[in-house]
Amino acid sequence: MAFIQQSTSGPVTGSAEDFAPITVTGGQTVPLLPGESADVTLTFTNPNSNVRAQLISIAAGDVVVDTVANADDMTYCHGQIELSIAGVGPLPTLDLSQANLPFVLADAVKLKEDADIRCQGMTFHTTWTVQAQAVR
Repeated sequence: MAFIQQSTSGPVTGSAEDFAPITVTGGQTVPLLPGESADVTLTFTNPNSNVRAQLISIAAGDVVVDTVANADDMTYCHGQIELSIAGVGPLPTLDLSQANLPFVLADAVKLKEDADIRCQGMTFHTTWTVQAQAVR
C-alpha cells in the first residue's frame, strides 16, 4: 500500500520587468562639400536603473532638408545626400542608468560628388532608428 499526498498552492503573483526607452541624441561632425562624408555621433542614455540596454540595431532613416536657397531645389538637394551604416562596428550595451555614451557612425552622411551650387548653404537633418533590448 502507498501513501500519496497531494498539495496545491494558492495564487503566485509574478510580473514582467519594466523597460523604459533609451534616449538618443545626435550630431554631425562637419559641413559638407560635394563628394565629402561626415561622421554622425549618436549619444545614448539608459534611463533604467533595473536593467541594462543592449543595442541590437541602428538603421538609417530619412533625410529632411530644412533650408535651401531656392525652394524649387528642395527635391534635387534632398537626393544629393546619402546615408550609410556601413562603418558601424559592434553595438554597445548600456549599463544601469548610464548616461551620455557616444557612438560614432563613421562616414554616415555623404554629399554626392556631382551635387551642384543649388545645394550651397543647404541645411538638413538626418534620422536614425535605434533598437535596444533589456538584458541583465
